[in-house]
Amino acid sequence: MRPLTAPASAFGPWAADAVSGDGEDRPEGRSGRSGRGGGGPRARSGDMVRLPGPMLRYRAARRPQGVPVLPYDGDAATGTAGCNFAELDRRARAIASRLGSRLQPGSRVMLVYPQGPDLAGAFFGCLYAGMAAVPLVLSSPGATEGVSRAVRRCRPDLVLTGSDRWTPLAVDRSRTEVVEADGIRVDGEPVWRLAQQWKPVGVLPAAAAYHRYHDDGAAGGRLEAAMAHCDLSDVMGELAQAVRLGTDEENVGWIAAVHGVEDAVWRILLPIRTFTG
Repeated sequence: MRPLTAPASAFGPWAADAVSGDGEDRPEGRSGRSGRGGGGPRARSGDMVRLPGPMLRYRAARRPQGVPVLPYDGDAATGTAGCNFAELDRRARAIASRLGSRLQPGSRVMLVYPQGPDLAGAFFGCLYAGMAAVPLVLSSPGATEGVSRAVRRCRPDLVLTGSDRWTPLAVDRSRTEVVEADGIRVDGEPVWRLAQQWKPVGVLPAAAAYHRYHDDGAAGGRLEAAMAHCDLSDVMGELAQAVRLGTDEENVGWIAAVHGVEDAVWRILLPIRTFTG
């Protein structure tokens, strides 16, 4: 299997010596090349800081109290539910720290959450750790009927979820590890403590970042080919341009879907890209 990470010193602002746990990012360097939606490698270039993970680190360093929101009305307009950059970055670092202690970079992690800051923190935590996120977005906190089917189909190395004290996930934990993570604790450890322990890894722009999963009910489910970090950056750049041109929420979502990015994910990533406060 080809390596998905490289020594941190090779990647400018996405490296340990340029993006420390609480330090300031430096927007320099160039990204790699990859194919969108698993369609095979293709040429591309762009600033490393425009990759979703480094972009959040950049925002958190410069505008920690800024709140990423989309220019649309209603609570559904933001996937981070009012979580500011500093808090979202803290959640992501805590989750990345725990993931890094359990799994190798490139591992597949399923995210079982409803929309909101817990899902956003888990998604960015996977990006920070150099792991591929597979969101399984719940319609409500207890709507977990399709989890066991998704786990069988996707075969994740680990499942991240919120507290399952009241609604245990139907997952064979002898086969698949389940870790509870929210804005207070990750695997029983305080978020603030784990966030301080995070050490950046050098993540290749062409490394897998995200899989979209389709639940087909009784017929099973489908896992799409991985999108790379640079693919997500490309799509968010296109959506950001659409927003600047006044494209409405429905059509921005349609563009994202055409490119293989599900609703909950573009709502998490795009506000980080378009922030102007």
